Amino acid sequence: MMGKSYKVIEVFFSRKAINASEFKTVNLDKIDTDGLMYFKDLVDDEIFQSNLEKLEKLSSTTGCQGELDLEMFLTSNDYVLNAENSSGSSANFGCSKRVFETLASPTKTIKNMLAAPSSPSSPANGGSIKIVQMTPVTSAMTTAKWLRDVISSLPDKPSSKLEEFLSSCDTDLTSDVVKRVSIILEAIFPTKSIDRGTSIGLNCANAFDIPWAEARKMEASKLYYRVLEAICRAESQNNNVNNLTPLLSNERFHRCLIACSAELVLATHKTVIMMFPAVLESTGLTAFDLSKIIENFVRHEETLPRELKRHLNSLEEQLLESMSWEKGSSLYNSLVVARPSLSTEINSLGLLAEPMLSLDGIVARQSIHPDGLPPTPSKRQPSAGPDGNCYPQSPKRLCTESRNSLVERNSQTPPPKQSQTGLSILKAKYHPLQATFASPTVSNPVSGNEKCAVVGVQIFFSKILKLAAIRIRNLCERLRHEELTVSVYNIFKQILDQQTALFFNRHVDQIILCCLYGVAKVSQLSLTFKEIVNNYKREPQCKPEVFRSIFVGSTNRNGGFGSRHVDIIVFYNQVFVPTVKPLLVALMPSSTRPEDKRNTNSISSILFSQFKPANSPLNSSYN
Repeated sequence: MMGKSYKVIEVFFSRKAINASEFKTVNLDKIDTDGLMYFKDLVDDEIFQSNLEKLEKLSSTTGCQGELDLEMFLTSNDYVLNAENSSGSSANFGCSKRVFETLASPTKTIKNMLAAPSSPSSPANGGSIKIVQMTPVTSAMTTAKWLRDVISSLPDKPSSKLEEFLSSCDTDLTSDVVKRVSIILEAIFPTKSIDRGTSIGLNCANAFDIPWAEARKMEASKLYYRVLEAICRAESQNNNVNNLTPLLSNERFHRCLIACSAELVLATHKTVIMMFPAVLESTGLTAFDLSKIIENFVRHEETLPRELKRHLNSLEEQLLESMSWEKGSSLYNSLVVARPSLSTEINSLGLLAEPMLSLDGIVARQSIHPDGLPPTPSKRQPSAGPDGNCYPQSPKRLCTESRNSLVERNSQTPPPKQSQTGLSILKAKYHPLQATFASPTVSNPVSGNEKCAVVGVQIFFSKILKLAAIRIRNLCERLRHEELTVSVYNIFKQILDQQTALFFNRHVDQIILCCLYGVAKVSQLSLTFKEIVNNYKREPQCKPEVFRSIFVGSTNRNGGFGSRHVDIIVFYNQVFVPTVKPLLVALMPSSTRPEDKRNTNSISSILFSQFKPANSPLNSSYN
């Protein structure tokens, strides 16, 4: 197979294949070249563009219009397939998914997002347009070229400017930064073993993995240093930041930055055995932690190729829609401070995150002898706990005490006014990273009258609202009920602000689907759950478990708390409507809105989804 590939390349590019073992270069010095062939100057700058154009021309001429093309599935899922039937009429299978590169920016208002123009290929417009996309070959070559030309040429240690920032802190943090990146990247790209010193890199036994993993560690560290310096420059120019020490000494901030750098390296090299969220597991981070850094990473690395930006945006959507709401997310550690009224439920469900694994713990978990790596920075600064503070204890230290104390400490604090949080969610207000990554209980350095947890939750909620606005608009367009968009969004926003617990252990899309059905009910539209779910299935982010398996809490006979999973209709009737009923009733026309309790039953009959138990929703009996 490889021999045939070499011959095709020779003919197509007019380049002679040379035994790689006879043609050593800097790019090959750490690679086992046995059996490999080398094509001289194939991707050099002088001829790269012309070779790329040849590939594009070949791709366009060999493909047939209207046929299923594997390329459509290998490239970004920003657009869904439009096909033509045999009679020549256009059968539109979906609307385009909007590119969401500025997901975390709070500067755009929801009004603008809801009013954004529809795609020419959206169901609302009934049209079809040919989208020019990058091919897999183009994408791979572009990202690899960026990594080789921009990142690989960087120094493998902090630059003089970065060292200046690090040394200007209350204590010189340069050595801590270098030691930390070595330990964390060794956890992601392991190359050592305590037993024989052989490779355990990426769970492969081949010794070829050692130089590969070492090269990836080097690339990730260079990218990390580059973005860290850019962030330091930006933060130092902010009038609200007088000292970078709180940020540069924050363990969680550095790990998030390292994890993001490693993830981009893995994505560039298409490392399928280290798929996301592997970097979270290796670094001891939670989804909520990583969601804080992605926007800043993209903003401060201006050379990042478009495909890698899209990759990060895709990851951020996963973090926002469900991963940050899962049990053990550090989001809940912030919520018990920002919303003390939620403490009891968070504690009863056991949702709080455990203390972040120490650097010593990461070394021990990888079964790597500490002598094989530089001493950890935790000797001078203990490892970070759930709030970014430090816990020098065992890496497997039970966190019951710290979690309970966090809840107890904030349960007596009067809850903030709900309207205050809701109104400030979308304000275009800059918050330094220092406030974003600080301990939830620390006062915001910009405005000392609020805790950093409030800042973090507001920023996170603004991202959730932006994502929900786009998905609500897309689904309403697909259902051809665009008039429901604003009402559905407003209900969703009120639930996020006033009934936040409805999101716990659930997927954002589950709340969107219920909001859409509830608004349709009070609007007296004949829109069934079956129609909504069938159209939702065409959305690029759809997963069957979203409408088939929804978490529902329950109390057992002994007073203990348990859980079960139900389908979307059972969840809507048993949990959603009882919780959101007052908000839905407020949308009703005054003529049908109940003026007294006597109309409650009639209102309930309108709101609840009617279906016979024999007709399981899982058998597509959505009503």
